[in-house]
This record gives sequence, structure tokens and C-alpha cells, in this order.
Amino acid sequence: MGAVQFLFYSCSTADVYTSSNKNMLNFNNRSNEISLVTYNIKAVYKKEENQVDTLMKFVNDGKFDFVLFQELFNESTRDYVLENTDTSFYRTIISRIDYNSFPEFLFQDAGLYMMSRFPLISLSNIDFGEDVKESNGVIHMILKKEMSHTYDWLANKSVLGALFNITDSTKLFLFTTHVQAIGSMEIKNFQLEQIRDFIKNAVLKVVKSKLVNSPKNLVVLLAGDFNSDAYNYQRDKNLIRLLDNPRDLDKEFNGNKRNYTFRFSHGRGSRRFDYILANDTIDSFQLRRVTAESVSAYDLKDNNNVSISDHSALRAVIKIK
Repeated sequence: MGAVQFLFYSCSTADVYTSSNKNMLNFNNRSNEISLVTYNIKAVYKKEENQVDTLMKFVNDGKFDFVLFQELFNESTRDYVLENTDTSFYRTIISRIDYNSFPEFLFQDAGLYMMSRFPLISLSNIDFGEDVKESNGVIHMILKKEMSHTYDWLANKSVLGALFNITDSTKLFLFTTHVQAIGSMEIKNFQLEQIRDFIKNAVLKVVKSKLVNSPKNLVVLLAGDFNSDAYNYQRDKNLIRLLDNPRDLDKEFNGNKRNYTFRFSHGRGSRRFDYILANDTIDSFQLRRVTAESVSAYDLKDNNNVSISDHSALRAVIKIK
């Protein structure tokens, strides 16, 4: 795709690629709107090439401002995604977190992946505390998990945070996560509390550091696979409460319309496990408010008309107020 040179920073916990091309696209041409897609691609094992081609056409043609993947475990699939990304557009890529080396096992990797057309603001000069890992300018934390009767527990459950420069004044703190699918409510609730505390700590430290000139110019978004059905009233209420009451942009935009993103086996969609959440406040700080211009689910299918994942992608256009 784009012949843009990338600078590769290697360390024990995160791989980050940043473009050496300084000719960034003009945000003001987008009328204060950003686009975002979050997608659990279920790459536990190597995916068929035509399936990854379908994925990359969706990403490259869509020119989303932010792309978040979960369950990108397989190393060869990850490499294929990197090699086929339009790097003339996607200038920042965070391709993996959590581990020192990658054998063909799940237990060391969270499967989280993030890329954007906006430049990364390094967080390397901030001390976030001993539970938070900082490497190559991004932060992440492994969540507590428990054994279960599925292979899900073998993979690390993690949360990743990266700060992006949108304009000279506006910054975006973007977080993504993938929490345990099968487990007790106790562990699920504890993971949500860890995510909440991770975000709160990160935002307060960034505001204190003066990396943003005011919290009112900081957008905070959290997106990913929470393995909790948004249409189960009690579970959804519990999730939002434990995350300190962010706004669910899908529900705000779609109201009572059900936007399913998950299907069992080859059945029809029946759940929404995927969320795009916006914080208006953190602690006593008022943050930059956003609203959803659109939120929709999209089922990516390969050349044989087969869905490439058991999830659909959740995509949104978000206006920064």
C-alpha cells in the first residue's frame, strides 16, 4: 500500500509503529468529526487469506480515523495485517502488547491492536504507578482473570491506552479492552473496576502533566469487546455503573433499535457485546464532550459470503463538540 517509512520501536511489552511522514491530514476538513471502528476479528488461529483481504479492504477503503481490533492473536495474521495496511493514511500502529516473545500460544497475548491516522503523543515521561506498564509511549495493564471451562481464560485480558493529537488544542485519550467471556460475575466485575481505575488514573496523570492545556480539551473514549450484552438490562446497568457512568454512544444514537454485533455459531445476531463509550467527566474534571453522528454494525463477509468473525464490526462517526 502506501510507501511510507515506519520507525519501529522494540521493547518487551509493546510494539509501536509511527510514520516518518509529517504531512498529516487536516482535521479541520472533517468538521470536527472522527470515525472509529472496533472489531473482534477472532484470529485465534491463522485466518484464510481472502478473509484478511476482506478485512483490509474494509479498513483501507473506509479510512477510519481509529481502528481497534480484539483477538488478533495469530502472528502470521498480524503480520499480514501490518503488511497490507495503507500506511500513507494510518500513521500510528500499536500492533501488540503484553509479552516478551510470541510462541504459538494464547496465554501471553491480549490480542489488542490499534491504529490511527493521527500522531501519537508519548506518555513515556509520566509515572502511572507500578500496576501500569508504559512502553514506547503507550500504557497498558493486564487484568486479573480466572480459570474457566473454555480456552478463553488462556489469553491475557488487558486494557490499552494511547493519547492522540487531534488539533493543536484538542487531544483524544483512546482506550480499548477485551474482558473475559466465561467466568464468575465477581471476576467480570473486578475487571471492569480495574479498567475504570486504569482510565481514571491515566487521565488524572495526563491532566496534571500538562500534556493537555485543559481537561475541557481532552476527549476520553473507551471501546472494545466487553462480553456483556448491552440488551440485558441488569448486566448493562451494572457495566455502566462499574465503569463510572460513561455514555453508550450506540444507545444514544440508535435508541430502542437493537444493533447486534455477536452471533452464536452460524446463527443470526442476538447480542451486542461491543461498546463505544464516552466519558464526560473524570473525578472533578469536565472533559470535551462528543456526540454520535452515526453508529452501526457491519458484518464482514469473505468471497464465499461467510462471516469472517462471530462478531460484526461496530463503527461510528463521532462529533467533537
